[in-house]
Amino acid sequence: MTTTLEAPAAEPQKTTRSLSELNLTPQNSDRMAMGLLVIQPSPFCNINCDYCYLPNRTDTRRMDHAVLERVMDKVWDSGLVVAPFSLLWHAGEPLAVPIKWYEKAFEIIARYPEASKYVIHSVQTNGTLVNDKWCEFLNKHEVEVGLSIDGPRHIHDHHRKTRKGEGTFDKAMRGMECLKKNNVPFGVVSVISDVSVDHPDEMYDFYREHGITGIGFNIEEVEGANESSSLNENGGIERIQAFLKQFYLRNKADGFPLNVREFQIAERNIMEPGWCSDPNGKYYNMESDPFGMINVDCFGNFSSFSPELLGQPTEKYGSFNFGNLLSGGLFDATLNESFQKVLSDIEAGNKKCAETCAFYDYCGGSAPSNKYYENGTFDSAETHQCRSTVQIPMQIVLEDLEEDLGINDEVSPLIELPKPEHAA
Repeated sequence: MTTTLEAPAAEPQKTTRSLSELNLTPQNSDRMAMGLLVIQPSPFCNINCDYCYLPNRTDTRRMDHAVLERVMDKVWDSGLVVAPFSLLWHAGEPLAVPIKWYEKAFEIIARYPEASKYVIHSVQTNGTLVNDKWCEFLNKHEVEVGLSIDGPRHIHDHHRKTRKGEGTFDKAMRGMECLKKNNVPFGVVSVISDVSVDHPDEMYDFYREHGITGIGFNIEEVEGANESSSLNENGGIERIQAFLKQFYLRNKADGFPLNVREFQIAERNIMEPGWCSDPNGKYYNMESDPFGMINVDCFGNFSSFSPELLGQPTEKYGSFNFGNLLSGGLFDATLNESFQKVLSDIEAGNKKCAETCAFYDYCGGSAPSNKYYENGTFDSAETHQCRSTVQIPMQIVLEDLEEDLGINDEVSPLIELPKPEHAA
């Protein structure tokens, strides 16, 4: 990949071949490809989590359907759709926008001939607004659901409050039970903060008690409006490591009934080296690959790279908005000085990662947003986030494999991470 990109003379036309003929993924395609499209129907959120990175959460403005239609036109015309991609309704609380708005939005998207084959709808919700009508809609359109619940009441309510300062646990749990009653599949995302990191057993028991089987851990981060993390001091990394290891051991003792995102990715990286690599062997990280991830706000402004960057103010890079899809196309971003500077620094930072970190072949570089907000620049390497969500889970899984295989320092060296094919 070059440090700078030039806008193509003409955007490539989308193929009309079937998926079975294409057999493509964003990873194995030799073309630039989009794996995730994040659309913000509104910046508004009905609750007020104190660790949220989003500004303007009281803004109730909503994306106009004409804007959505223009956005989808530009996405399909770009040539970046080479395989099924996730269309994530996110940023603010997406269910705060009425079902009628989504009915029209899904109708617009369904007009595109290949939409039924390529578009995988998903939504990340705090769960407080879930009801039977929402469940009917989610089931009808096979929308993948992520539910934000941080754990037991005293943990969840510590950070996830209403604007009046009241806890949201009861409403979120009612939403979860409604999803269960209506047979809507869902996974849970929990933010690990200072109030949960020392309680892995209590967290594990909570998931088991409530029949939650799919889990992702988001470590509280310094990002956007959240200018500090409760885990940046007081031995944060060591506490995160202890939490993850104890959680893994509890899960193992029960026969692994819980599917934990971080451990599943780690295990697959170890057991299937190259599973997420592009044709030249580089790990496919759509947060750092230009146009691998497209993020669009409710006014049609867009960015690439980490979705947390969209709309955020910055002195160093000018703006994280790279254009507007009402007046231009996606590749117009390549003419944007801010885009070129961001891309150049992301690639310089990834080069540092490749030169200094043994885990680079298994993540493709830390998330750019974490590099920027933790280190002050994309042109940097290790972050608190990559240690917590990539390195530590892989170390825990490797240690477990070594124990199962009877490997120790006295018998033989530690298992070396297998290199993906084509990796240098």
